[in-house]
Amino acid sequence: MPDVPDLPPPLRPDQIALIEASFTSALRVKAELAQSVYDHLFRLEPQARDLFPPDLAIQRAKIMRALSTIVRSLGSERELVRVAEGLARSHQRFALTDSQLHHMGAAILGAFEDRLGQDFTADMRSAWTSAFDRFIQMVSHAQDRLADVG
Repeated sequence: MPDVPDLPPPLRPDQIALIEASFTSALRVKAELAQSVYDHLFRLEPQARDLFPPDLAIQRAKIMRALSTIVRSLGSERELVRVAEGLARSHQRFALTDSQLHHMGAAILGAFEDRLGQDFTADMRSAWTSAFDRFIQMVSHAQDRLADVG
């Protein structure tokens, strides 16, 4: 597994359980959740709207698949690094900044809050934030390695 410097500690089992529970709850409103992610993202990063087609149906499906893959991978460091590297490769042409990655994390959190309301607890939010802090650093590190190679 590639070394990722200054990576926050792995998630605890209770944090993973909270993420899994909130994601399972969100699946009942997945179309609305996915739309809400992009609504939040475009408020945080208005210029990002130009990177996407007018019809976001495919993007909404992609974000839900990506979230599902990330959630399933949380218990395996090796798998999570693999997912981060795949995301970095698939988005390499966009040269995403750490700020843009953090805005996507914030957009996802905002969407969970919108769609789950009070069922999205402070502990769930904290667990997702920890997961994003860790995962975003993995993606950023993978992007740096790709840039060094290319």
